[in-house]
Amino acid sequence: MKKTFAGLLLILFAVLILPAATPAATKTWSAAAPDGFTPLTWAKARGVATFFKPQTGNGYIDYLTVIYLPYAQIKLITSSTPQTVWGDAPSPFNLPTVSNWVFPKMVVEQTKTQNPSAQFMWNMPFFNITGTSTDLSLALKSTLGPSPYITSGSRPSWDMVQSRRMLIIDNKIGTAEILDFDANTFLSSGDQAVEGFTPTVTAKSDNDGIARSFVGVRADGKELVVYCSRGASTQEARNALLAAGVPLENQLQADGGASATCAYNLPGQYFVEPGRMLPHLMAAYPHLPTGTILRDKVNVRKGPGLNYGVVTQFNKGKIEIYEIKGDWIRVTGSPQWIYKPLIQVDDEL
Repeated sequence: MKKTFAGLLLILFAVLILPAATPAATKTWSAAAPDGFTPLTWAKARGVATFFKPQTGNGYIDYLTVIYLPYAQIKLITSSTPQTVWGDAPSPFNLPTVSNWVFPKMVVEQTKTQNPSAQFMWNMPFFNITGTSTDLSLALKSTLGPSPYITSGSRPSWDMVQSRRMLIIDNKIGTAEILDFDANTFLSSGDQAVEGFTPTVTAKSDNDGIARSFVGVRADGKELVVYCSRGASTQEARNALLAAGVPLENQLQADGGASATCAYNLPGQYFVEPGRMLPHLMAAYPHLPTGTILRDKVNVRKGPGLNYGVVTQFNKGKIEIYEIKGDWIRVTGSPQWIYKPLIQVDDEL
């Protein structure tokens, strides 16, 4: 009789407390080191993996970073000084609702301090450059307001006939794609966009090796690859992305032969060029993993255990996951924990 009663209690507990069978959590994302590159293990971040390779003879180091877009949102980094609107963006962006705008030049370390949650940042691209080595006009779109804002460089006629591409990033669904350039698609798609060139376009001093900022998208559209170098040729940049599994048709040259800087959000750590003055920076910011509370009136405790007091109750619905410790999940920025079997986890930390 006691055994039967105990069995009934276990069944009742399973029905009322534990959720129904839930799908297994998604395996944590990781990226393998491309051929010739070594993992940078001291700069770990969820959804970001960085690799390095010393360049031969010149003392510089190349960096290649893979960003898993379901885990990271790509944003333009703003400065404490408001943007300056320059008037209409030059052709092919001269539409009434589009403004040509810039941010003041920013030093990397200062920008990292002002954006502590950025996991990885890079400049893309260096705008308005006309010099002895290059005159490649580039553009960047950001939807910071009700209409898109465009920053666009000089556009000489010889430049406009070059083979152009665009990177479209859609943070809402966590994907990116590289397409042949079309002004209407550039303006209407995604919430971030970068105009650049196919990898076959070379700057005037390309054979000497110059600063490089290339980007690529892997085939599934979920992984954005950023390549930064202080002294690479176009061919070396292409090869680096090929080694990372990015085919040529999914590559875009975003430097214009001007500068390339990457920086992690770590004090004193600069990639490529310390103290480089940058007009624009982009960064990967973390998406918190999510889960679903499976019933109403779930106890939320002050710590990860039954010995901690109940501070409130949550009803069923979506939540963000800040930390997992054993059988407990922290569900807010403050110490508020829920028993893990009561939450269906969408992906693990």
